[in-house]
Amino acid sequence: MALLKRRGSAEADAEPLAEQVELDVQDPSADPRRTAAKGRPTPKRSDARAARGRTVAPAGKGASRQDAKSARRRQSQEYRAAMMSGDVSRLPPRERAPERVLARDLVDTRLTVGPFFLVAAVVYFVGGLIPNGVVRLAATLLMLLGIIAVVVDSIVLSWQVSRKVAERYPDSRVRVRAYAAQRALLPRRWRLPRPRVSRGDARP
Repeated sequence: MALLKRRGSAEADAEPLAEQVELDVQDPSADPRRTAAKGRPTPKRSDARAARGRTVAPAGKGASRQDAKSARRRQSQEYRAAMMSGDVSRLPPRERAPERVLARDLVDTRLTVGPFFLVAAVVYFVGGLIPNGVVRLAATLLMLLGIIAVVVDSIVLSWQVSRKVAERYPDSRVRVRAYAAQRALLPRRWRLPRPRVSRGDARP
């Protein structure tokens, strides 16, 4: 009889456990490893990327960026017009430096070797295409003379400009030697900013 009682009590205890297991299987929320449904299907990766691409930036940020771009464009156009006219008051800040203005005026009032060197370079190039030894030799000699003349003229000009700038602006640290030499290599019509003095005028 004791054996029958123990078996009956074991079966009675197993029934609630079986019912609890069945309820847990039917109810997904009872499993902590499972999450509740979102109520909508998961979007595809391509659809998610397309949705991110359609995101519009805030209107204020886009408008300010467009305004800054337009302002830079207008500023560049104004600087370009000032470079073509030679108006010092509207030039970029770097070109408005008084040391550079003085260097440009000193270069523009004298005759430089740079434009003649460009002619010698063209003659040298054309002479190299002619199958004649005498012509090629003459073109080579002309090119060598042009190089020597440019070097000497650049050294003399840079020394004169730097000395004049040092006299007028003794505390200046603006470098004008290379600036003057580069400007002297170009013909007057190619120089920017445009010359505001004529060749042969009294040097400033």
